[in-house]
Amino acid sequence: MKRAAVLTSLILVASGCGAAARAHFRATPGWRVGAEGAYSWASTVSYRDCRNCVPPHDTLAALPPGGIVIQLATFRERDSRRIGSWPPRIRPRYVEPGFEGVPARYGVFQFSARTGRIERSLFVWFGRARPTPGQLAKANAELTRISS
Repeated sequence: MKRAAVLTSLILVASGCGAAARAHFRATPGWRVGAEGAYSWASTVSYRDCRNCVPPHDTLAALPPGGIVIQLATFRERDSRRIGSWPPRIRPRYVEPGFEGVPARYGVFQFSARTGRIERSLFVWFGRARPTPGQLAKANAELTRISS
């Protein structure tokens, strides 16, 4: 997992590797959404971090146990090989407790995929190490509402 975390973080930070491909979360009740360039987010609390801060420490500090934070980076790439599919389906076994610099009381789901020429790097943070079925359903539903 550590290697995957480093690679995914590099994708989020290396905004010069491909042109921005804008993706936005749609405003829906219970979610606060935002976007800037290649980065977008949806959160059940106010988003308090920079657009590409991974992990979003300030937002996580305000996240209650039932809360969720979703971060997405989307880039257009030259290579069109398909790697994975979009959107992902978050299942309990894919959520890990903690992350580098994040207490184990928070759960995180990491995912990246390339469909066509669009590369997506995703982090979904939960207010508890093991999200409830309701939290998983809410996060999965939000992922299906992303517009590009």
